[in-house]
Amino acid sequence: MKQVILSDENCTGHAKAIFHTLQYLDFVELLGLTLKTFADIDLDYGADDETVWRFCQEREYLLLTGNRTTKDGAMSLELVIRRLITPNNLPILTIGNMDRVLVDRDYRQRCAEKLAEIVFDIDLYRGVSRIYL
Repeated sequence: MKQVILSDENCTGHAKAIFHTLQYLDFVELLGLTLKTFADIDLDYGADDETVWRFCQEREYLLLTGNRTTKDGAMSLELVIRRLITPNNLPILTIGNMDRVLVDRDYRQRCAEKLAEIVFDIDLYRGVSRIYL
């Protein structure tokens, strides 16, 4: 089975850096990982949090984000998840420190390894709202 990792619009370079590390560690082929961007899947830039969350859940994509937020309190990703999550939903993967991913190889590798661990045991993480890498 292929597992798609969808890079949120705010962290495409960060997601590519983590994905490159996953390739270096030989996890991409082993786990059947594919990295996609909004442009790859024709998802509108600026799409609201609920639209992105539902899109990912319907397609079983893992969203990799840099802590997607919005000024629309009730429409924030965190509140969308709390309102809609079920035990079968996939978690949102959040990069804890966006700047560090780009400059700290060890940190980036730990993020990549955590992502690989989640994909490897994905069913253990169903129903979890968010996981910080």
